[in-house]
Amino acid sequence: MEQCLTMLTGVMTMLKILPFDSKSFDLGIVLGSAYNVHITREINGSNMLEFLYPGSGDKANLIQENKIVVCQGQAYRIVKTTISNGGKSEISVQCHHVYNADTPNIHIQNIPDMIGVNPYKVIEKAFDGSDFSLISEEELNKLGMTWIGSDGFLIDFFSTDKISVYEAVNAVIENCGKGEIYTDNYRFALVERIGCDSNIRLELTKNMQNISIERDITGMVTRLYPYGYDDAHIGSVNGGLQYLQSDNADIYGVKEGFRDYSDYTEPEKIMSRAMWEFNSENKERIDVPSVNITGTFADISKLSEFKDDESLNIGDGVTVLDNGNEIYERVIKIEYYPYESESTVISIGRVKKDMYFYLEQMGLLTRRYKKVSTTSGKVKAQSVSGIISNSGIKVTGSSGQVSILSDIIEITSGNMLKTKIGNSDGKFICTVFDNSGGKALELGDDGKAEFCGNLTADKINIGENVIEVNELG
Repeated sequence: MEQCLTMLTGVMTMLKILPFDSKSFDLGIVLGSAYNVHITREINGSNMLEFLYPGSGDKANLIQENKIVVCQGQAYRIVKTTISNGGKSEISVQCHHVYNADTPNIHIQNIPDMIGVNPYKVIEKAFDGSDFSLISEEELNKLGMTWIGSDGFLIDFFSTDKISVYEAVNAVIENCGKGEIYTDNYRFALVERIGCDSNIRLELTKNMQNISIERDITGMVTRLYPYGYDDAHIGSVNGGLQYLQSDNADIYGVKEGFRDYSDYTEPEKIMSRAMWEFNSENKERIDVPSVNITGTFADISKLSEFKDDESLNIGDGVTVLDNGNEIYERVIKIEYYPYESESTVISIGRVKKDMYFYLEQMGLLTRRYKKVSTTSGKVKAQSVSGIISNSGIKVTGSSGQVSILSDIIEITSGNMLKTKIGNSDGKFICTVFDNSGGKALELGDDGKAEFCGNLTADKINIGENVIEVNELG
């Protein structure tokens, strides 16, 4: 079980409060009168500590916004306090883990193009100069985890600017299509998976109450159109059909969708990769409903007669027994009381590798659109980052390259610039270059044209006069 632990427990003491700029959390003033202490954690989501404190308590004056509160060895920053002076004076305190609280407020001016790199390199760049450090692969291995990209997986991360560290991490997860956040105070890692496959079986008669099971077909695909590099399809190896259809289409109907496998160029490999999406051995198969289970879990590991292997951590895989059915999923959300006997509330479900695409998809797109658009609804060219390089759009063909740089379009042949057209310094320009790199033709917005070198033509019209080649040449 030691290899599977991904929730650091620390020493079981009550809450401690420290100054806002603390980086070491061994000391601190104990908030011995705190009660109703509970922690809520979600995979790649919130990590929140909440508690109540008597308004008349001797440490009440210490509870202030932005200070650090330590619970089970982890540091949380106070982000909200509410003072109630009703029949019982008390302070309600909400804290976010220092990763969730601090990284949205660390500004990054620019992350440059990083093409064909390990995701670790982008994360390293994002955290550079911050108070956070990255956890080594060796230390993660001892905890049963591995860095995303440790298997040689590479990504293309395009230049993006004016974002926070928090946004940069989410952008890497979106780019990878996978990755789960692991934090230990000011230490960070983006891993393949947190948690482990536990042997816990959740039963109504033993350790589970009030189970609700939700099945959701949002995002389910039973007819898949797979695409490879340059939109390559599988028609040539699939009897002319460019899609694969799951047997579950007979149960749930035809629900079309697509997946991009840009790392694959051969139709056979694209098809093989796509077939895995429907495979019964794939715990993240896309042709079945996602199952979310919520219920109250009696954490019997808190009782002395039970072992630690009866406890649950975020990310753990469990088996739920309900009316004779066995359902295997992972703990994706957990709310527990570290110092009290109250039951733990857990949510169990599937964490899709492209979860950031499905999770609040419309809200995410709306926020991005507002960030990159003008008041008139047009997209700011300089804000199209992470998709198009800040240096412009470059399309390369077999014979040359077309570059759109701000208001200028450039066309090259090999390494030689041949044409430049667009707006420069408020004026329209159109220039054609010869094979020596010199100007062959230059047109201005005043209607004038300037030719350099020889001009060859069969006929030239100048006003009402015509110059043409006669029989003598």
